[in-house]
Amino acid sequence: KHMLRINRLIEMPRGSGLLVGVGGSGKQSLTRLAAYISKAMCFQITLTKQYNRSSLLDDIRILYKSAGHKRQPTVFLFTESEIKDEVFLETINSILSTGEVPGLFAKDEMMAMTADLHNDFIRDRLGKEETQANLKQYFTDCVRDNLHIMLCMSPLNPKFPVRARKFPGLVSSPTIDWFLPWPEEALVSVSHGFINDFPLDCSDNVKSSLITHMGRVHKMVSDV
Repeated sequence: KHMLRINRLIEMPRGSGLLVGVGGSGKQSLTRLAAYISKAMCFQITLTKQYNRSSLLDDIRILYKSAGHKRQPTVFLFTESEIKDEVFLETINSILSTGEVPGLFAKDEMMAMTADLHNDFIRDRLGKEETQANLKQYFTDCVRDNLHIMLCMSPLNPKFPVRARKFPGLVSSPTIDWFLPWPEEALVSVSHGFINDFPLDCSDNVKSSLITHMGRVHKMVSDV
């Protein structure tokens, strides 16, 4: 169900999502699977000690070139563990709200990319004057149509409501998908997949009880 929702957002122009759920609920895995199904490039930053806002902007340039210049469906998977600095959220809030990041591209680089989009601009924007401002706006619109941001947050994090108030675009712009805790039946099904074909020196009844026990233990830990 969640995978279908994410897939629908990726297929939809300007579709982005705020995936809210505890760790291990499948937010990242389902996003990667949905991106693969939609034949979209899925990108996630590689966090290092030296990673800062400048590094984030370098990665965003790659995303903008893919979504705006090449006009390819692009998914930006961003989790709360990758928020090394709150300024990261300010940048993402700006992308979700307006699609623009001040100073992201040099003037000559932007002019080169918009020149490549000239024919597409003429076809899609009939009657529009072919000015640099209009071409730049067309580039920004292509980015917003093809770049799908998937934010993975946990409701248990005390900073979650603070960030939602501080950066309203993180909540108002994307579609919110709540990942509820796994039901016991699903947990038992997972343990069944691991244990059922594993050789154990016990009867079938004992193995069945072990499978059920493993699922229930995970459910009890989640409840606690």
